[in-house]
Amino acid sequence: MSYLIKAAGPLLILSFVLTVFNAWVPNNIEGLQGVFTWLAGIILFFDLAVKQKKIILTIATFAIMSWLVAWQTGEIAHIDKAFSANQLMIVMLIGVQFLQLVALPVDKKAKALPTGVKAFVRTYLGVHFFGSVINLSAVLLVADRMVKEAQLSMNQLKLLTRAFTSGAHWSPFFAAFAAALVFTPEASLPIVMGVGFGLAVLAFLITFFEAKANKQEGIEEFIGYPVRFEALWLPVGLVILVALAHYAFPAVSVLILIAMCSLLLSLVVVLLRQGLSKGGMGFIHYGVNRLPQMKNELLLFLIAGVFGSGLAAALDGLSIAIPFQHFDGFVASVILLWMFVLAILGVHPVISIAVIGHWIISIEPNQTLLAITFLMAWAIGVSASPISGINLALHGRYGASGQQIFKWNIAYASKLYLFDCVILMAAGYLLGV
Repeated sequence: MSYLIKAAGPLLILSFVLTVFNAWVPNNIEGLQGVFTWLAGIILFFDLAVKQKKIILTIATFAIMSWLVAWQTGEIAHIDKAFSANQLMIVMLIGVQFLQLVALPVDKKAKALPTGVKAFVRTYLGVHFFGSVINLSAVLLVADRMVKEAQLSMNQLKLLTRAFTSGAHWSPFFAAFAAALVFTPEASLPIVMGVGFGLAVLAFLITFFEAKANKQEGIEEFIGYPVRFEALWLPVGLVILVALAHYAFPAVSVLILIAMCSLLLSLVVVLLRQGLSKGGMGFIHYGVNRLPQMKNELLLFLIAGVFGSGLAAALDGLSIAIPFQHFDGFVASVILLWMFVLAILGVHPVISIAVIGHWIISIEPNQTLLAITFLMAWAIGVSASPISGINLALHGRYGASGQQIFKWNIAYASKLYLFDCVILMAAGYLLGV
C-alpha cells in the first residue's frame, strides 16, 4: 500500500499539469485530468484515519442517494461533470501546497518567547498572514513552539483559531476562496477581497478587546511567538503577482492563476536558495512525497462536488425551486445563517457551498455578493464548528478542550455574524441588488 500512496503524488502533479495546460490551450481533456485526480483520491482514501473515512463515506452515501433520485426523475444528463466539479479548486490547493517549501516563518535565533500586548498583536498578525498563504501549517508551527513553554492558554487558543480562520474572509490562497470562485467566477476580486480584509480587521479587534477584558488571564502576561515580519514579502508578493496576472490574462480562471503563481514562485525561490540541482531534486521530492498529505482536503472536495451537483440535479428533477427569486442582502443574511448553523452541526462549509452554489445559480445571483457570503460562511463556520480541521488539530495535538474552544468561539462567531449581516445589507445596496 505504501507504494500506492507514493503513486498519488505523481498522479496529482499530472492532473495539475493537464488542468493548467487545458486552461491555456483548451483541448477538451477535462475528463482525463479528472481521472488522475480521482485515482489519487481513491488511493489516498485507504490512508485516511478511521474517523475521516466515516465522514467521506457518509457524504458519499448522500451523494449516491441524490443521484439515484436524479436518475428516477430523468435529471442525469450532466452526471459526468459532477466528478470534475471541484477540479479547479483542487488544482489551486496543489499549487498552494508548494508554498510550504518557502513560507514557514521560522526564527532560529529567537530563544525566549515574547510576552505582553505587543507579543499578542505580532503573533496574531503573523499567524493570520502566514496562515493566509500556507494555511494550517502556520498555526501548527506557532502552537508547537508555544506548547513547549506550557499548555496552551485561553488567549493563545482564541488567537490561533481566530487569526487563522479569519483569513478565509479575503485570502485567495485559502480553500474557501477556491470553493467560492467555483460558483462566482465573475465576482469582482477587489470588492470581495476588500470587504473580506475589512472583516478580518474586525475579527482581530473583537479578539483583541476580548483578551484585554479577560480578568482571568491578562493580556500583559500573554506568551507569543517571535514572528519575523521581513518574511511577509511572500504573502504580499503573491497577492500582487496574482493581481497582475489576472489583469494581464482576464480570460484565464483566477484559480489557475493562483495555482501557477504559487508553484512557480515556490520553484524560483527554492532554486535561488539551494541551487539548480539540489533545489530541483528537493522540489520534485516534495511533490511526490508531500502532496499525498493533502488527502483529507482532496477527498472532501472530490466527494463534495459529486454531492453538491447530485443534490442540485435531484432538486431540479423534483421541481423544488429555490424559495426566492432575487438575491439581495437580506436573502444573503438568511443563507449565511443556515450555513452557520449547518457548520455548527458538523456540515463542512465546502458541502454547504457546493449544495447552495448549484441550487442558487438558477436565479443568476450577483456573483460578488454571493462570493462575499460564501467566504463569510467559511470564516465563521470553521471557527465555531467542533469538527473543523483547526479545532480538531488543537484538540487532538495539544489536548485543548473541544468544549471550551466551542464555547469561546461560538460567541465570537455569533458577533461576527451580526456584523456580517450589516455588511451584506450594505454591499447588496451598493451593488444595486
